[in-house]
Amino acid sequence: MSKLKVQIINLIKLFCAAHTIGQRPQIYILTFFKSFRDFVPFSSTQPEDKISRYWGPQSVVEVIAVADKLFDEERYLEVYELLNRIKYRKEVEVLWRIARALYNLSFENVTGEMRWKMMEEAQDVLDMALAEGEANSSVHKWIAIVLDATSGMVSLEQRVKTSMLVREHLMKACQLNPTDFTTHYMLGKWCYEMSELSWLHRMIAKYLIAAEPPRSTYEEAYRYLSRAEELQPRTFLPNIFLLAKTCIEMGQFYKAKYYLNLLVNLPPKDACEICLITRAGLLIQKLERYDLGKNVLFYDSYHFDFTE
Repeated sequence: MSKLKVQIINLIKLFCAAHTIGQRPQIYILTFFKSFRDFVPFSSTQPEDKISRYWGPQSVVEVIAVADKLFDEERYLEVYELLNRIKYRKEVEVLWRIARALYNLSFENVTGEMRWKMMEEAQDVLDMALAEGEANSSVHKWIAIVLDATSGMVSLEQRVKTSMLVREHLMKACQLNPTDFTTHYMLGKWCYEMSELSWLHRMIAKYLIAAEPPRSTYEEAYRYLSRAEELQPRTFLPNIFLLAKTCIEMGQFYKAKYYLNLLVNLPPKDACEICLITRAGLLIQKLERYDLGKNVLFYDSYHFDFTE
């Protein structure tokens, strides 16, 4: 039985009792209507009051600041728990951060089924965020990231079919925030991967999975990657390494040597960056096998095998 029904029944009992003993029933009616305000349909409680109930004087902006600090410390579960409490407010800045936390949580020690559920929840949260804030660059960026990850978990066919949608969201994010380093890097990486696919790979994809991958060019990849490097120079080693490989593919070997030498002289932060520096050193050795002048290295009429 609901609380409302209980209140009404109690009121009737008290009303009858008041008549029996000769007291005024108005007192009980007044008490009833005072308690009636506590029910949700008649409540004046605002979302801000609920936030105060959870965090005292903290505002949503302050909660987000705490969540970002926790994220920087890689405490993703705590970020999720903190922001999920105010998900009902449908604040765009809260929603995409929940999806970001779920994405990073999915790479921790979890089962495949749990990772899939996290990605599904991230997609649902981002759909909500897109409905509330279509002009938010972070929403489009994380839709692209989560969509690519989720489709890759389904099948290669699904990933190929959603690749254009991934690019559309990345392009939208780039337009909304032209100074976002990560969006330019992801677009450059997307263009590089599409350009790297040979005619044979495209034919196999077309006939085996009934979907031909989208097309791009190394020049387009270089444009996004070089812009990313301008935005955050000498900070993200994977971007510098991909720039060097893109220059090699375009025949711009002198530029490739510049980026490779830059890379090997930067301090690595983790095992992945150590691996990139090692690979860059091997590419430098292959470039130095050829006695090429500076002018020759700028032209694409000279092609060498760097896949050994």
